[in-house]
Amino acid sequence: MRKLDSVSSLKTAAVLLAACSLVLCCTGAFAQGRGPGGSPGFLEKNEKAWEMEAKTVAQGIGLAAEPSKKLVDAYKAARESHIAALREAMGQGGRPEPGKRMEVNKAEAAKFETALKGVLKPEEVTKAMASLGTFNSRWDRMVTVLDGMNLEEKPKTEAMKLVEQNVVESGKAMQAAAASNDFQSIREKSMQLREKLDADLAKVLSAEQMTKWKEETAMRGGAGRGAGPGPGGPPPAAPPAPPAAPKPAAK
Repeated sequence: MRKLDSVSSLKTAAVLLAACSLVLCCTGAFAQGRGPGGSPGFLEKNEKAWEMEAKTVAQGIGLAAEPSKKLVDAYKAARESHIAALREAMGQGGRPEPGKRMEVNKAEAAKFETALKGVLKPEEVTKAMASLGTFNSRWDRMVTVLDGMNLEEKPKTEAMKLVEQNVVESGKAMQAAAASNDFQSIREKSMQLREKLDADLAKVLSAEQMTKWKEETAMRGGAGRGAGPGPGGPPPAAPPAPPAAPKPAAK
């Protein structure tokens, strides 16, 4: 039974990784989603965000201090390995081909799952892989934004849980789309889940904090920094008013 569970969770992780790659291509990048010099954001190291993500998952599972630390260490190592593998797959082209990237994702997910088996119980591995096993750079960005708000412990914990829930729900939606070959629905579902996340966060964050959240995690219409804001982002600035017409000279 444990072997079947392992195969099932590995297949799930592979599907989620493949679908995640597709949805990120469909929806465009998040603000600041590309690294220095235009390098892809998914190749950026963000150890603090990784630690916060793993700790959030560990807390949700109910892990004790020692297995929680081991989960954090295993996740950091997996993210480092994933980045290194993607860099190698990129070669001179700047980005790995979709098929090659899927192979890398599948292999790295398998390595991560194997590492977790030495730390967690089978049901805990399944729960951890549902979010951490996606190697989601979009999650990294959202966590970084929350961390930059200097929130008090309670709202920060609640916000982190909501973001992790969004990652898991997005993964489930992508898995359903992959099973039915209905990839056209992924963009729409992603937008719906993002709207739900914003609505839930509005109950935790202040109005000022929500403005910052939307500005810094807005989905862009294009892949670069200069692209206009997408759904969930701030409205475009109003064009400048035309200069007033000169008054006619007095007669």
